[in-house]
Amino acid sequence: MRRDHKPYSIRLLINWLRRQYTNWYVVPQFDSVGTGLEIIGPRGLEVYGPDIHLGDNVHMQTAQGQMSRLCTWPDGKGGNGRIDIGSHCLLTPGLQMVSAAHITIGDNVMIASRVYISDADWHDVYDRLDSPGATAPVVLGDNVWLGEGVKVCKGVTIGENSVIGAGSVVANDIPANVIAAGNPAREIKKLDSSRPLTKRETMFEDRESYNKTMVYLHYMHHKDNSYLSWLRHLIRPSKKG
Repeated sequence: MRRDHKPYSIRLLINWLRRQYTNWYVVPQFDSVGTGLEIIGPRGLEVYGPDIHLGDNVHMQTAQGQMSRLCTWPDGKGGNGRIDIGSHCLLTPGLQMVSAAHITIGDNVMIASRVYISDADWHDVYDRLDSPGATAPVVLGDNVWLGEGVKVCKGVTIGENSVIGAGSVVANDIPANVIAAGNPAREIKKLDSSRPLTKRETMFEDRESYNKTMVYLHYMHHKDNSYLSWLRHLIRPSKKG
């Protein structure tokens, strides 16, 4: 649709139902969850396996046709994978994060759509029946930003504040405070150390103000929508506003 025609009261109802579904069904799938979790499209999130942990103010999004998955798997040696996601992180549609060792995501990390992060090969090179194959932990430092379609391979550490360009394959460590891209991803340039970095945590320094802002934005987006126009666009969409 060209825009959202739902009346404001319907938006409030949908938001409430989404929170109930998240708290009732999704949150219990995690071993620990901080405060301020928000999942847009929780029915499009698959959480599988133990030892998956979320920090505070984690925002997750899914989209129709772009399911997201957080998955831990036995390591074949009596142990199990683990995923730790820090506070104030943004995880967007199509994310696949699969662990048989340990994936650590720092605070304020932003992950764009269709990113794949894995700490295992999932099959041995010579014995294709042996699973999960070779494993090695993955670490994303604080304030890392992964562009759309990035793939992060086992054993990789990406240093704090670094940005990985869209479509890159990260097969080796990336230092802190750089922009990297390519296949395999390589440093392209260093970040300007003289410029301050604004991190996502800034949004949540005043939680009450943040909540009021979100309510206001929803209201402004829907306040002019009527039930009649909403029903009309449901039955017969048009280019008219």
